Amino acid sequence: MKILVLSDSHGMLAPMEQAVSATSPDVIVHLGDYRRDAAALEDRFPDIPLVSVPGNCDLPGGDEPLTRVLQWEGVRVLITHGHRYGVKGGLLKLELAAREAEAQLALFGHTHRALCEDVGDLWLLNPGSCGYGFPTCGVVELEEGTVRCCTVEIADLEPV
Repeated sequence: MKILVLSDSHGMLAPMEQAVSATSPDVIVHLGDYRRDAAALEDRFPDIPLVSVPGNCDLPGGDEPLTRVLQWEGVRVLITHGHRYGVKGGLLKLELAAREAEAQLALFGHTHRALCEDVGDLWLLNPGSCGYGFPTCGVVELEEGTVRCCTVEIADLEPV
């Protein structure tokens, strides 16, 4: 299973569309800032399931949770924007929340800095910002309980 991870799009739809077209994901995850961009992406690619959480720049509304824990291919995944865990000051709170949720992968944004780090039995992935400067994204591959992930500049993606 291939998951395309996007965050902090801030109104920039073209890089997200380019990333979807280049990676042909099974699922898209949008980690907030702006969730209306996620809705537009869902309209553009209706056959690809999209999961999102709101970010700190999204207006409160609805009953959409700030953090979700999902399971795909035998892997528990914590999904959040990251602001409620103070990720700009460090990743310890996020890591503890992911471990408490028994997640093997934590996806977060907010810092606009791409990161893919293995901390023992937990992967932390921040796709960076797909809306500023040199737009980046994360690509996660899950298979039978194993995780492979990376971050990449969207301009460097090769169409599949």
